Amino acid sequence: MSVPDAAFPEMLRFYQETLRTSQLRYTIFGHIGDNHVHVNILPRDDHEATKAREIYLQFLKRAAALGGTLSAEHGIGKLKRDYLPLFYSDANLREMAALKRAFDPAGILGRGNIFSEEYL
Repeated sequence: MSVPDAAFPEMLRFYQETLRTSQLRYTIFGHIGDNHVHVNILPRDDHEATKAREIYLQFLKRAAALGGTLSAEHGIGKLKRDYLPLFYSDANLREMAALKRAFDPAGILGRGNIFSEEYL
């Protein structure tokens, strides 16, 4: 996730405080100058994996509330596409999907990436 310049210190603190109290293993690294870092949670079992997914959703919601984006340089793909509605309205997503269809009318490029079939 990436957030505006002014929101980055708050987002970084939120990552750190949330993870510190979670008792999960994690590492934070990456693109501080670009207002996004890679937050990797390293669960050791299924219980921790469930907890990590819940924390990830908290991070997404905070980034959206701060005017951020779901992804920075890595794109959306299949793993993040279900979170797009946290950041964009249904109308926005339908407009983006219409552009995708205009440039890829056969729907052969990146099938299943970014947009679920309901938008295409």
